[in-house]
Amino acid sequence: MAKLKKCSSCGHDVASSAKTCPNCGKKLKMGFFLQLIIFAIALGAIAAIFAPTKEQVEAEITSIRNSEVESLDTSELKEMFSMLSKNTDLQREQKEKELTGKIVQWRVEVYEVDKSEDYYRIQGSTTTNMPGTFVSLYPRNDSQRQKIESLKTGDLITIKGIITGTTMRNIDIDKATLID
Repeated sequence: MAKLKKCSSCGHDVASSAKTCPNCGKKLKMGFFLQLIIFAIALGAIAAIFAPTKEQVEAEITSIRNSEVESLDTSELKEMFSMLSKNTDLQREQKEKELTGKIVQWRVEVYEVDKSEDYYRIQGSTTTNMPGTFVSLYPRNDSQRQKIESLKTGDLITIKGIITGTTMRNIDIDKATLID
């Protein structure tokens, strides 16, 4: 026997699997598409609440800019995170944990530049001594913005930022600024 529930509109007993009340026609179940829309709105609201404000990001960037840099063996990192590396995923994961949070100042060879709302995403090439990188670069002024937008593949830039992890065997550097 099917489980029954009361229709909130007319009070008649209705099968709990029913989508509409057979007595009054009231819709009893929310459709999947509507559930998906509500979930997406809720997720967006949560993200907006917990996202850092522009002022918080600027304060973090200033703090990083004023911090001492870590001396890291970039040749070792290049070997460890290269596609032909003899290191295991476990070793790379351990190294990623060790690197995360370190502040670096590196000379990066530009491979690609993309623009986001507040920053530029620079993909750095793997070079002789450097691992591949993904850099979230925040310009300090219009002059830096113009310089970033004029970059071409192969150009060299010096950046200072914080390592936040790795993506596709590239080192992620966030809240970076150009060093002139």
